[in-house]
Amino acid sequence: MSDASLSPTVAPRRFLSSLAELQWLGVAVILVFLGVTFIAPLAKVLLLSVTGDDGGATLENFRGLLATSSLRPVLLQTAVTSLEVTLACLVIGYPAAIYLSRLNGWRASLTSVAILFPFLTSSLVRTFVFIVLLGRNGVFNSALEWLGVPGAPFKLLFNQIGVVIGMTYVLLPYMLLSLIGTMRKIDHTLLDAARSLGASRARVFWTVYVPLSLPGVAAGAIITTILGFGYFVTPAMMGGPGERMIAQMVEQRILVMYDLPGAATISVVMLVIVLTTYAAAARWLGLSRLMRPQG
Repeated sequence: MSDASLSPTVAPRRFLSSLAELQWLGVAVILVFLGVTFIAPLAKVLLLSVTGDDGGATLENFRGLLATSSLRPVLLQTAVTSLEVTLACLVIGYPAAIYLSRLNGWRASLTSVAILFPFLTSSLVRTFVFIVLLGRNGVFNSALEWLGVPGAPFKLLFNQIGVVIGMTYVLLPYMLLSLIGTMRKIDHTLLDAARSLGASRARVFWTVYVPLSLPGVAAGAIITTILGFGYFVTPAMMGGPGERMIAQMVEQRILVMYDLPGAATISVVMLVIVLTTYAAAARWLGLSRLMRPQG
């Protein structure tokens, strides 16, 4: 049998073999990039947190950090703020996601672009915009004064309210994308079946729609809580002295105190808290089951 007669069969096999090799090469490049940009710096931070002044291994950095009186209130403030932002994103994003998930065609595409558009601008610029909007003489307070709202103008900057508003605006797209992705997969024939069996709209919503949307709620809540826990720009610019978060402690250790081991120790504490919280939620709230793809 000649080579010409084998070519129609051999050529596709060679092409698939070359494609498989390219895929493995792509995976290798991604792993190398991940190792250089994430795993290696993380290992450096972990090593720095357990290194003493003499270069030996020690836990003194953690003992000193836990002994400081400022750590507990800052951790509490950070946790409360991130949870408030998550709740605000959920309250605002859930009704909006219900409507947006029902759009089709060019409307759905336009909505996706609109949600992702803020990511084209840095969070620093977006925070400056909110400082202008929420200032005492800003657009928001001016509108409230024009409407004759009692108590206007309100103090919306350099306090907890300003931090929550600014962080909610920045993190809301993450919640929206998680909710919309899940809601578009909901089988609406289940809702029609419940309605045909005599269930009211409210009962269908709470007993059918909400449970089916919980994977999106869980994913969005986890993302916004984790991002909010380590957020820096908005709290630093829109918060006051009483709204100090843990990321600002890291900045202070690096830029003011020049304490790299101390900054690394705080970073490790943040990492442990985030991973422990996620593991506990996955264990007791069943987040692993909720976030598992349904099919």
